[in-house]
Amino acid sequence: MTTKEYDSKFTRFHDLMKFRVREILLVSTPYDSFVLEEDGHLADKIFSEYLDLNLQFVPRIAHASSAEEAFEALKSRTYDLVITMPRISDMSPLEFSRLVKEEYPEKPVVMLTYETLDNETLSKIREARTIDRVFVWSGDSQILLAIIKYVEDLGNVEEDSAQGVQVILVVDDSPSYYSQFLPLIYTEIMKQTRYLISHAVNDLHRLLRMRARPKIILAISYEEAQELILKYKNNLLGVISDIGFLKNGEVYSEAGLELASYISSTIPDLPILLQSEETGNIKKAKRRKLNFIDKNSPNLLKELRNYILDNYSFGEFVFRTAKGEILVKASDITDFESIVETLPVESLIYHASHNHFSRWFRARTEFAIADELREREPSAPENINEFRAFIVDCLDRLYRSYQKGVIIDFGLSKMTFENSFIRLGSGSLGGKARSVAFFRNLLVNSELQNKYPDIRLKIPSSFVICSDVFEEFMYINDLQEMAYNSTNEDEIAQRFLEGRLPDVIIDNLRILINEIDYPLAVRSSSILEDSQVLPFAGIFKTYILPNCDPNPVVRLKQLIDAVKLIYASAFFQSPKGYAKNADVRIEEGSMSVLIQQLVGEQHEDIFYPLISGVAQTYNYYPYSYMQPEQGIVSLALGFGKAIVDGGRVFSFSPAYPKMNPPVASPQEFMENTQTSFYTLDMSGCARQLTKDDECTYRKIGFERADKDKTLHKVASTYLRDSDMIMDTFAAQGPKIVTFASILKYNSIPLVNIVKDLFELGKSAFGTDVEIEFAVNYPVESDKKPEFYFLQIRPMVVGREAREVKIEEFNRKDVVCTSSHIIGNGVYKDITDVIYLDPDHFEMNKTVDIATEIGEINKLLMSEGRKCVLMGFGRIGTSDPWLGIPLMWWQMSQAKVVVEADLENLTVEPSLGSHFHHNLTSLKMGYFHIGKKAPDHEYINWEKLRKAKIIRQTEHVTLVRFKKPLIIKIDGQSNQGVILIQD
Repeated sequence: MTTKEYDSKFTRFHDLMKFRVREILLVSTPYDSFVLEEDGHLADKIFSEYLDLNLQFVPRIAHASSAEEAFEALKSRTYDLVITMPRISDMSPLEFSRLVKEEYPEKPVVMLTYETLDNETLSKIREARTIDRVFVWSGDSQILLAIIKYVEDLGNVEEDSAQGVQVILVVDDSPSYYSQFLPLIYTEIMKQTRYLISHAVNDLHRLLRMRARPKIILAISYEEAQELILKYKNNLLGVISDIGFLKNGEVYSEAGLELASYISSTIPDLPILLQSEETGNIKKAKRRKLNFIDKNSPNLLKELRNYILDNYSFGEFVFRTAKGEILVKASDITDFESIVETLPVESLIYHASHNHFSRWFRARTEFAIADELREREPSAPENINEFRAFIVDCLDRLYRSYQKGVIIDFGLSKMTFENSFIRLGSGSLGGKARSVAFFRNLLVNSELQNKYPDIRLKIPSSFVICSDVFEEFMYINDLQEMAYNSTNEDEIAQRFLEGRLPDVIIDNLRILINEIDYPLAVRSSSILEDSQVLPFAGIFKTYILPNCDPNPVVRLKQLIDAVKLIYASAFFQSPKGYAKNADVRIEEGSMSVLIQQLVGEQHEDIFYPLISGVAQTYNYYPYSYMQPEQGIVSLALGFGKAIVDGGRVFSFSPAYPKMNPPVASPQEFMENTQTSFYTLDMSGCARQLTKDDECTYRKIGFERADKDKTLHKVASTYLRDSDMIMDTFAAQGPKIVTFASILKYNSIPLVNIVKDLFELGKSAFGTDVEIEFAVNYPVESDKKPEFYFLQIRPMVVGREAREVKIEEFNRKDVVCTSSHIIGNGVYKDITDVIYLDPDHFEMNKTVDIATEIGEINKLLMSEGRKCVLMGFGRIGTSDPWLGIPLMWWQMSQAKVVVEADLENLTVEPSLGSHFHHNLTSLKMGYFHIGKKAPDHEYINWEKLRKAKIIRQTEHVTLVRFKKPLIIKIDGQSNQGVILIQD
């Protein structure tokens, strides 16, 4: 065969991938639309490394926020795919899909849901046959890539397979699991095209190569899988199957084992991988000599990736002996050729007779060579050298076709620092950066920029190291297993600090650090953060850097260390415990890093903003005539660490900014207000960073703010003699941070700005939101104050859930009851309570108490039990004098949390803290029992003391009741109750 014949044969792929998803109609909230379009941008996700790629097939996403709007769009334009979210404002997704199918029978309709659907709902969807597939989005927007490619593959596989295109069959009836697998498989397939694309003759060949990639098809039942196997038996590259799935309309626990037997008898040597959550299936698979992966494995996705590389010929070609001993590896076709020329005869015969060569080339879309090698196996050892020469000749002809048009990537892209939002690397922006980018677009297109002439509305200059850099960092430094399995945070941090970032990112950061001279906030931006279901707020690290050392090498090292430590923080105990509580895999949380200009002013050796704030559109703790929907704002002098860590701060409702806080007297207000503030220590420019992200902070008393002439802008004066607070700084007496000049006298239009942001945020996200901001008041009096938007995330209020009815109950059965609750639902199968006895509680032992709770939590985890956790003050606070400083891993088994006041510990529930935000997002139940609570709100301590003690430490008791507790929280009536059963 000549080179011309190769070209002639290649032209048959012109007709591949006839069906393309060019137009997508997304039926969702505006925020969901932005996330999927921005983070799922196919050009950035797949093709970013190819400099001259033709982007004509990048799908365009149109958005409809209601069913009515969607049908209008379908009438006016042809869409190749409809993606619906679970919530549509005017119609259920099932009804919507039925109407779409009636009007457009061939139109693919896919549901993308945030939460795993129950079996009853899935059955209804499957019976209706109007939603083609259900996918679960855990925050990784690569799922959009998987959905699009799956729909395209489904539409093209029949015709393309006739041209030699390979097929991978996935058999699984669980949307949550195949939603994890498909993005991974597609990503690996796309990565394997890099070599081919970079060596393509021209743009046409490049696109043809992409079209020839293996297709992935999905079956959810035994019958469907069997039909597909028969149909594509000559094209199957491999089968990945669950063990328990539908057969004859019922879930059959050994369906996968029977399917594997059927495949082995039909297509010998076909790679088969079985998966299961049932550990007993491991032995069954081994008895049949089948590959098996435990779905419970903490390294599930890594193991699946390794299997694909080893068995689908996507990675290096591993030359072995007939006994399986490794001789040498070929990373690319060039290596392959040089090795084949001297490969021992035994290995050459072994690989050729098992079609390994053919499969490896076919995986690289080199179908012509693959077909020739498959058809011309060496029939006897004596003609093996002839076969060797044949392989070399095939490769020689292939290389001649590649001699023109080789593309070489070199140099760094020019970074335009005038832009306020710049990407480094490829992949996802992550949740935090995504929300900043999204809201930046909203602000630019809103009227707010011109509405407030006396204050500048800004977003800090932002730079994002995207998620693929994290993946590469983990891979090149071989950190996966250690990070997933280690519980030693110091070891994890040290290993990550010793790792090396990809060279191109180091070069980019070097350019960045030479161009900017202001302090930096280096913040985590995991794909799990700021999700509408599971935000992981405040779980990972944020480092603030002075960036002031005269030596740029020192500043670069500090920035690189901050990035590495943020990567490391993804595997610390708190995120692992939080993920355990939420029943998600921590390995799903690929990490991006957001580098931002730090907001504030320098005052000699410290740096800080005048005000930091967290504003929530929903107020869980309204008092007086406040309404929950009017929202709440928490303010602090200095950095917002005081707020998000649950410290003492000032809170107000934007609807009533002049309303006094709910305290009995000015004296009580004085005792419970902010007394110190967080700053950035500018004296330690070359400080070595540690895993403790507080290492660059300096906590200072208000006398320093007075010296810096910032305190007078936010403080009032307490008059001891008359026990009153004057809204002035000029009077003699202790100063209290009340922000009165702003809230009561509007020196800065903060309240109105917050109200506008509330309206803008709720409209865009379709739900309640939480906004972080900072206010900078320049030292120079002629400069305007500046309002900086820092972050926005959706709140998971959870009060729209199903109705919960709390019937009349007997007081003798009560363990706890309150009308200050968060959540909505019935919590079942909980028999255990961890509690602190009020008679023996010691305020100075809260750190020890947290450790003891963590030990009991480990016991419950080993037994697979959930519990109610009862404590005093704020649970999860960073201040041990305000409550119990628990980390998430120390309370991962808690499903319901009760916070109670004591005579010597009366603390308002923390507003704006990351702990409470995550608590609500996990749909945990929450009760608060105040010191001044009415008689019908209380904890029955005697009931707890009489229960069976399972474990008792110096300060903490674990008790277990014979029957599950009755735990109900009615979010509509703000009532919650915990009862025992007789």
